[in-house]
Order: sequence, then structure tokens, then C-alpha cells
Amino acid sequence: MTVEQWLGEDNQIGIDIWKKKYRDGEETWDQWADRVSGGDPIVREMIVRKEFLFGGRILANRGLSKNDRKITYSNCYVLPVDDSIESIFECGKQLARTFSYGGGVGIDLGNLAPRGAAIRNAAKTTSGAVSFMDLYSLITGLIGQDGRRGALMISMPVDHPDIEEFITVKQDLDRVTKANISVRITDEFMRAVEDGSQFRLHYTRKATGETIERFVDARELFAKIAQCNWDTGEPGVLFWDRIKNWNYLNKFDNFEFAGVNPCALV
Repeated sequence: MTVEQWLGEDNQIGIDIWKKKYRDGEETWDQWADRVSGGDPIVREMIVRKEFLFGGRILANRGLSKNDRKITYSNCYVLPVDDSIESIFECGKQLARTFSYGGGVGIDLGNLAPRGAAIRNAAKTTSGAVSFMDLYSLITGLIGQDGRRGALMISMPVDHPDIEEFITVKQDLDRVTKANISVRITDEFMRAVEDGSQFRLHYTRKATGETIERFVDARELFAKIAQCNWDTGEPGVLFWDRIKNWNYLNKFDNFEFAGVNPCALV
């Protein structure tokens, strides 16, 4: 079989995508199907009939590890980052490695201290969570993936004190150019928007015990999200309580979402 027979002669877009993204070098469709099915004739026949297909990374990468290729079968990952310089740069290291294997990454900045929080080093106060977005965006642009760059989603909780800076960061078209961004919206925030009430932004830094908080007009903050999205397409929004409560693992008390992958922009 040829790819033209499988997809149809008139499906030029599908044929081009298969040739550019999924086959390895100049392998034929039959060689590709044998590799991707792992030699399983049942799986191969299901692929032929279009009854089943693996995810994109598997279609591209399954079976290539035998050639000592360092690649991933998963499309997307979430990397943790905690409130320390070591964790921030360890996240950057893992980000680069994940991109080099072909994966996309989601990072949530909710654990990072807001701008102006006291720190016990030469700087005295932190530059804030948003400042490290430029670092992660830079890494994303540097690590190639066979003709394309990695995919990065950066999110932040709506009650983080740096949220307004986060929302507007991409209004500067020269900043964070290699990442998508989304705000983690809560039911509490949406109720405040409906009520037209004040909404509390807050963060307590574990290392010092310092709590930073202030109140903002919920409707004004929501309007700022909407206006920035209208202007540049970002930030997106993630309805976080819905994500937490409606998923396959929501019955497990020891499971908690740390963030979302780059495919979760709403």
C-alpha cells in the first residue's frame, strides 16, 4: 500500500503531513506501518482500515529507539517549579531535555513568589514570577525538534499577586514569544465577577513566612483578560475547578493537577 492509497489521492494536505512529520526518512508506507504497529498484525490492520491510530508522537517515533534515537512517545508533559532559584533553573534544564526528545511542556508559575517579595540573597527582593517566563520562552526557541520548535504553555492562578503583570506580558510583542499563556480561573473568581465584588490576590512565601496580598475589582481584572485576549489572542483561560472536578482521577485524594500541557489552551 502507498500513503496515497491509504489517505486518498486528493488528500494532499494529509499526504504532505505524513511525509514531513510521521515517516522516518524515505521509508515506504508499508515500512512505516510495520514500525508503528510494532509488528502486531492486528494493530497494523486496524491502522490500514483507519479504525485506530496512535497519537502523533507514537506515529512519528515508535520503533526508532532501536536506532539509538532519544525520543519520546508522549506529546506533552507538565514540569513542576518551586519557589527557589535551584528549582527554577532545574525546570529550565528539564524543559530543554524534554524538548530535545520531542515533547511539549506545561509549566505553572503559581508556586513562585510575586514581584517584591523578600528574599535572603544579594537582590533582597524577587523580580517576580513573570520575569522567569522570558527564560523559559528563550529555552523553547533554542531547542529544535527536526525543523520545528517545542511547544510551551505557561499558566498562573488568577489569585496570584503577579496576575495582572502575567495577563499583560505579551502585549509587549518582543516578550515571551515562544510560549502560550493561560490564566487558571476559579469558581470563586467568577462569582466575584458576577457580583461585582473585590477579589483577593495573595501569596505566602514558605521560606520567610511573608504574606503578600491585595484586593482588585474582579470585573476589571476579567475585563483586562478579555481585552488582552482580543488584542493578541492571549491569555487563554483554564476553568480550574472544572478541570479538577471533571477528570478520570478526581476520585483519588492523593492526585492533584500541577498544570496543563500546551494543548489545553481554552
